[in-house]
Amino acid sequence: MEELIESPAYIVLDIPSPMAEWIKLVRQRFDEERSRLPAEITLTGSCGTGLISKGQSLREISALLDEAVKKIEPFSAEFGDVQRFENTDIYFLDVKDPEPFRNAHRIISESGIRFEPSPYPYRPHCTLKLRKPPKSVEEFFELFFLQAPKEPFTLNLLSVYSLPGPDSCELLYKSELGRS
Repeated sequence: MEELIESPAYIVLDIPSPMAEWIKLVRQRFDEERSRLPAEITLTGSCGTGLISKGQSLREISALLDEAVKKIEPFSAEFGDVQRFENTDIYFLDVKDPEPFRNAHRIISESGIRFEPSPYPYRPHCTLKLRKPPKSVEEFFELFFLQAPKEPFTLNLLSVYSLPGPDSCELLYKSELGRS
């Protein structure tokens, strides 16, 4: 029987070590549930292009992504400051140069995969704390003035993750960028 997308599914760029471990430590401090999820920067499913529409074949999605990743070369990135989406308790790290992310987002969005709509423009980011207000003013300031390591890191892996529950994650697809 063919595997279909049934849970919320996201297409992401996996953050490599040692930056991934730093992200997980920050999440352990501020959002325990989120710390069990991969460290990543979302390409689809959050803003810009929504979740992968349910009912699509994983085999077909994989074939479309196999073609799309050939058009996205690995690239270096560096985190900027902690930000918060307006009128939410979603705290995240932005990136210093959003252009390579926007290019990857466009390529994936135009790949032929069907996506749900998103009311928000695409903004590349790595979520640190999701939908829970800080426990105190001190925690708010600690989170908001957090400084990410200033070393650039190379993004070279694209993955599809399904989230059947708030703190569970299933890898559905993984590929290297620029793979011919």
